[in-house]
Amino acid sequence: MSKILSEIIDNTLKTDTSQQQALLQSVAMDGPSLLAMVRATDLKVLFLNRQFEYYLGYSNADLENADVFFKDILEEYLHERLGFQLHLVEDDISARSRYVIYPLRNKAGESKMFYLYASPVRNSEGVVEMYNLVMHPNLSKWDMPFTSFITRELFLEQFNSEDFGTFEWIIDADKVFWSIGVYRIYDIDDKKHKINRFFTESFTHPDDRARVKAEMQKALQSESGIDLECKIITAKNRVKVIHTLARIVKNSHGKVLKLAGSIRDVTEQRQIEEDLKNKVDELNHTNRELEEFAYIASHDMQEPLRKITTYSDRLSEKYKDVLTGDGLMYLSRMVVSAENMRSLINDLLEFSRVSKTGQTYEQVDLNEILQQVKNDLELIIEESGTEMNGNPLPVIDAIPSQMKQLFTNIIGNAIKFHKPGLAPVITIETSILPESELVKYELSKNNVYYKICIADNGIGFEEEYNTRIFQVFQRLHGKSEYPGSGIGLAICKKILEHHHGVIYAEGEVDAGARFIFILPQHQQKSKAKIS
Repeated sequence: MSKILSEIIDNTLKTDTSQQQALLQSVAMDGPSLLAMVRATDLKVLFLNRQFEYYLGYSNADLENADVFFKDILEEYLHERLGFQLHLVEDDISARSRYVIYPLRNKAGESKMFYLYASPVRNSEGVVEMYNLVMHPNLSKWDMPFTSFITRELFLEQFNSEDFGTFEWIIDADKVFWSIGVYRIYDIDDKKHKINRFFTESFTHPDDRARVKAEMQKALQSESGIDLECKIITAKNRVKVIHTLARIVKNSHGKVLKLAGSIRDVTEQRQIEEDLKNKVDELNHTNRELEEFAYIASHDMQEPLRKITTYSDRLSEKYKDVLTGDGLMYLSRMVVSAENMRSLINDLLEFSRVSKTGQTYEQVDLNEILQQVKNDLELIIEESGTEMNGNPLPVIDAIPSQMKQLFTNIIGNAIKFHKPGLAPVITIETSILPESELVKYELSKNNVYYKICIADNGIGFEEEYNTRIFQVFQRLHGKSEYPGSGIGLAICKKILEHHHGVIYAEGEVDAGARFIFILPQHQQKSKAKIS
């Protein structure tokens, strides 16, 4: 027994008999926790018990041979925190029952986590001469997510509010012990009721009893853990969904002692998920119906429109010498309106076909697509004096026809919305999307994404319309100024969604527009956020 401890007991605790002294020495030396007595001025270790020696390697013999300071076994960045804790326990009794978690280094230099409690030891004049440091090792294989007793309280308050509890089943004795949270989950008020495996299983919903029994048997035979979700019928006849996590606990000889685990009431969460799934199914069903309606309606409208166009052409041809003035004007307007309707129907059909296509993705060289678009637009490019330049485009997984439509719509708009008297200049630039923008658009880091920008020197648009222009039938100008149905950019957006990409626009009045779209190199690896 340490001489220092004997002096401490004699001088500070004022023991009267050798029997009392021996008892106190025994309690201090063989207590269940790590105990260290340290000097208040410099935290020199004056005494430590067997538990301290077992876990941290230091003995009282070390104290007699050399000075050992508690700060030597504590990480330097935590010295200030320990000092703050010791200051608190001097004046606040409740602080002495609240631990702080520290990593402590053993004699071999290895660190382990400990819960540390502290209390002051005062002399007869009330001056703090020493501190009792009581430590409990964290025997869990997991690092503690707490810094102190208070943070643990806050953590547990969250679990209590979410109907969480723990249990232990002592297998040989067939006794089950629940925390308060489990009683609450099962709606059981009588906490004196004896709980065993049979009692617990009696609450399992009939639909899940066979599965739960099989999982339990499997866990016991294989000595593995349990990760199980099932329904229960509580004592108040309420159906709940619980999630159980548990593992087998053995003694030092490898004998299975108990099953320890946690139970969480996930009823509300699963109900929300089910409602969301139903809403998504309902939305998908509605979208399919709308697409089918748009296709059928547009297709069926073609026939009467064809007749209107045919008869108006015949009327114009047969009676062109008879019709004059208002009659000729009305006929001309009817022909123009029919052509506008035909264009609108065709665009609607194209819009509905984007997501209905049965085409598969294939390797597409976007340079070849661009050349096809230039060939198709050759006449208006020459008439407008359009100049096009830029760097090479990538090869990606895509649907060729949709890529062609994407480039046609954007380049066609760039030519259409040019400034009067100024030849259009279109610049196409390509780059690999940097990681910072992958994060911004929530795109997979396991894929390469290309950022393609098509910029023009046209009339541009106000910034507030950046999003609106991608909506169906949204126009910023009258039909008399710039013809079109207002569906072209909506089709572009839908094509990008179908290719798991992103599209957006930037513009400024009289300073041109920039259309940027982001496309993955490989479709099978793409997990993009749809813009």
